[in-house]
Amino acid sequence: MWESVKIDSKDYLISVTRNDDTIKIFLTDLIELWTETLTNEIVLNKCRKLNPLLNVEALNYNEIVLNVLRNISNYIVEASVELIKLRVPIEGGSMKFNLSLTKSTSQDFWEIVTKPFCISGMELMRQRTILLDLIKKKDEEIEEYKAQGAELIRKNIETKLFVEEQLKADIPNPDTVDCTNAFRGIMNFHNESNSCKPSLMASIDETGKTETRVIITPEEGVIKIENTSEQGNAESTNVDNKEQSKAEVKKKVAKSKTGTANLRYKPPKKLKKELEHLPEVLPRRETNRVKRKRCRQCSANGVRKETNYFCPGCKDNPGLCIGKCFKEYHKFTTTVQ
Repeated sequence: MWESVKIDSKDYLISVTRNDDTIKIFLTDLIELWTETLTNEIVLNKCRKLNPLLNVEALNYNEIVLNVLRNISNYIVEASVELIKLRVPIEGGSMKFNLSLTKSTSQDFWEIVTKPFCISGMELMRQRTILLDLIKKKDEEIEEYKAQGAELIRKNIETKLFVEEQLKADIPNPDTVDCTNAFRGIMNFHNESNSCKPSLMASIDETGKTETRVIITPEEGVIKIENTSEQGNAESTNVDNKEQSKAEVKKKVAKSKTGTANLRYKPPKKLKKELEHLPEVLPRRETNRVKRKRCRQCSANGVRKETNYFCPGCKDNPGLCIGKCFKEYHKFTTTVQ
């Protein structure tokens, strides 16, 4: 992680990484880079030289130095870009330690600063694109539910339709502190993303962590939420039982309405005389685009018009505009019958 430090009244960023028995320290002002590499032998020699009156071997000097490096800014006594003097209190006195930094090459600056910063920016842009796409699709999904008669139970969580222009803003001219804080935030995001992904996956896989599964059944009038674990997640491994599982869920929902969540479905009022003739929305295509049919009644009147509603009660499932066309078409068909 990158930490802010003040050197000669100027803001710098310092980071410490550890790989096996090697510790690397990086100091930057976002223009240049200074580094030092520490091994167990170098740490021991520094502790002996800077603390001649202490029996360093009798102390847990390695752990003390590691604790100091985790919070360098708390132990700085004197600092420059080439030498940072540190002092940590111990039982019966204090212990000194120094960081001797050397200026790195432009290639090192690219590897340590510029490259991870660019990768982090690309990852944030990728996540932003995914989130925007999800928000837009979520708005379309909510509109679809509303079109079918669903309404929100808790009005306080209702949101306005998302417009991408809401994210646009005038970006002020940042000062050095703003740039330092932005760099530290993005770089820490980069390090956390790289270090957390494997451990997070392992913890979920090994423990079988309980997850929440949402089953949406608007045709039954509810959105049901249930808990599932790795052991009970048979649907993902047994494809043959998928239809049977869906049927069981529908039966449970039909018997009990206790699983209602934030959206409550209000089915349209049924026709008194012809219960089997009710308008339904055409299913979406594989590309998730809205499917449409030519309205049978409009065509009979010499008008070319498409609709995404149809009558499942009629023999050939004709497309019909909801409302007047639907009523007029069924007056004719019922008279013929």
